[in-house]
Amino acid sequence: MVMLFFSQVSGTIDDSIRHAISKLAHYHACCTPRAEQYLIAMCEDHSRILLAGCPSYDKLLSTYHKDNYMDVIKSWLGDTVQKHDYIVALQHPVTTDIQHSIKIYGLMLDALLSFNKKTLILFPNIDAGSKEMVRVMRKKGIEQHPNFRAVKHIPFEQFIQLVCHAGCMIGNSSCGVREAGAFGTAVVNLGTRQTGRETGENVIHVRDADTHNKIYHALELQFGKRYPCGKIYGDGNAVTRILKFLRTIDLDEPLQKTFCFPPVKDSFSQDIDHILETQSALAVDLGGTNLRVAIVCMKGKILKKYTQPNPKTFEDRMQLILKMCFEAMWEAVRLNCRILGVGVSTGGRVNPQEGVVLHSTKLIQEWSTIDLRTPISDAMHLPVWVDNDGNCAALAEKKFGHGKGVENFVTIITGTGIGGGIIHHSELVHGSTFCAAELGHIMVSLEGPECSCGSRGCIEAYASGMALQREAKRLHDEDLLKVEGMDMKLSEPVTAAHLITAASLGNPKADAILNKACTALGVGIINILHIVNPSLVILSGVLASYYQNPVQHIVHGRALLSAQSIKVVTSDLEDPALLGAASMVLDYTTRRTY
Repeated sequence: MVMLFFSQVSGTIDDSIRHAISKLAHYHACCTPRAEQYLIAMCEDHSRILLAGCPSYDKLLSTYHKDNYMDVIKSWLGDTVQKHDYIVALQHPVTTDIQHSIKIYGLMLDALLSFNKKTLILFPNIDAGSKEMVRVMRKKGIEQHPNFRAVKHIPFEQFIQLVCHAGCMIGNSSCGVREAGAFGTAVVNLGTRQTGRETGENVIHVRDADTHNKIYHALELQFGKRYPCGKIYGDGNAVTRILKFLRTIDLDEPLQKTFCFPPVKDSFSQDIDHILETQSALAVDLGGTNLRVAIVCMKGKILKKYTQPNPKTFEDRMQLILKMCFEAMWEAVRLNCRILGVGVSTGGRVNPQEGVVLHSTKLIQEWSTIDLRTPISDAMHLPVWVDNDGNCAALAEKKFGHGKGVENFVTIITGTGIGGGIIHHSELVHGSTFCAAELGHIMVSLEGPECSCGSRGCIEAYASGMALQREAKRLHDEDLLKVEGMDMKLSEPVTAAHLITAASLGNPKADAILNKACTALGVGIINILHIVNPSLVILSGVLASYYQNPVQHIVHGRALLSAQSIKVVTSDLEDPALLGAASMVLDYTTRRTY
C-alpha cells in the first residue's frame, strides 16, 4: 500500500482517517520535511518515505504567472480595484465547536467592515454550522455592501490569481497556510482549524480570535505586506518525483518496519498575542540599602523601576516586596506587558532550586533561612525564581551583555562587597551547597586584614568598597588623606571615591592602598583563570572601570602563559542584578503554548 499524502496533524474526521491509513501503508509520499519527520516518529521506515512536495503545487506554480491577472481581479471585484489592494476572506465552520465558529465569523466580518477595503468573500464549506454562518453574513448585509463581493465558487485557476495578488487573505482555510505561502501573500489565520499544519512567515495566527480589535489589528499588521515566496509544500516537481519513486517499488519484496524518533522543528509563523503584548518579567533586587522592583522586557529594557529603602525587619521587607510587585503589575497592564514570572536577586547564599535564602550577608538583617518563592508565588499567582546577586549579574551578562554567546566566562561585582558568578559550558555554576562563585572570599593572603565573613586575607577585605572606605577613613583620621587640589568638605562622609581622588592627585599612601587592592583582585582573578579557565572576565559594579586596566596588567604579568591572553572587560549593563533576575524568567518563555 502507498499513502499519498501525509502532512496534517489535526482535524475532525478526515485527518484521523489519513493517520490511520498512514499506519497501514508500506510506502509514503509526503509534502513537507516535517511531515516526513512525523512519519518517522510514527515508526515508519525512512527508506520508504519520499519527500515529494504537494502535487497541487505543480499546477499552482505553473498557472499563477499569467499576464491576464488584472482581468481576473476586475471581473470579480470591479474595474477600480488594484492588485495588493483587496482582501480574500474564506472562513469555514469547525464542526466540533460550531458556536465558537459562528462567533469568530461575525467578529471577522465586523473587522473587515471596519477595515474598509474591497473584499472577496467566499461562502463557507457545506458542513454543520455553515447555514448559521451564512445567516450572520446576510444579517450584516455583506452581499449588498459596496466593498464586498460574496461568491459560492471561483474556478481554481482564477482563485489562484486572486490569492496571489491580494493585499491579504483572512480566515481559516487551508489555502491560507498552504497555497498563499507560495506567492508571499500575507495571511491572517483565525481560530484553531489549522492547528498543527505547517505555516510560513507570511502567516499571523489569531488563535484566540475573541475580539474585533484583535482581528482588526492583525489586518493592520498584514495588509499590503509581501513576503518571500515559500516552498514549504513543494517546488512544482512533485508528480515527477512520485512517478520515479513508484517505479522503484518491488511488489514482491517483504517489508519490515523500524523505529525512529527525530526532533521536529517549530514553525516560523507568529501569534497575534505575542505581537500585541510585550513579554516581560518582574525583577526584584534586594540590596543592603535599597529594595528595587522593575518591569523588564525581552530585549533587556527596563520599562519601569521602583526604589524604596530596604526595611530592617523580615515582616516589613516581605510586605514591601509584595506591595511594590503589585504596583508594578498594575503598571504592566497599562504598558500592555504580559508578566511571565518574578525573578528575585538577593545578597547572601541562595538555594535556587527551592527559592530559599540560606544565609544572608550582614548588610541585610533577618534574612537567613527565608523561603522567598512560596509567599511571592502564592500572592502573585506567578512562577518565581530566586538567586543571589552575583549569579544574577552573570546571568544578565549571558543574556544581555558581554557574555552573550560566550560559553565560559566569569563576572565579578566590585561594589560595597565583592561577588560574582561563573558561567561554565553556558550554565551557571552553583556548587554542591550553593557556595560556588563566592569570589570575594578567595583568600590571597594568609595574614591579611579581617574580612566581613570572619576570615582573613579575602579579596573583599582588600578591594571592596567597604575595604577602601575603611582605609580612607584611617588615612583621614591620621590627617594623611587630603592633598593639594582635593575638594573635601568637613561634614562630608569619607568614601572610597576620596581615596581614589587622593591617589590620582599624588597621595603616595592612598596610591599604595589602591595598588594593593588591584593586586589582590588581580591575583584572585588569576586563581579563577587557573581553576575554571574562562575565556572572558567581566568586571561589574561602581569600581569596575577603575580596576580594569590594572587587573588586565596583572593577569598579563603573573598568569600562566595560556591564560595571559584572556580579556578583562568592564560591563556595559546599568542594572545587572535586576536584568539577571529578569533573565531567569525570560529564558523560560517557551513554556507558554497554544
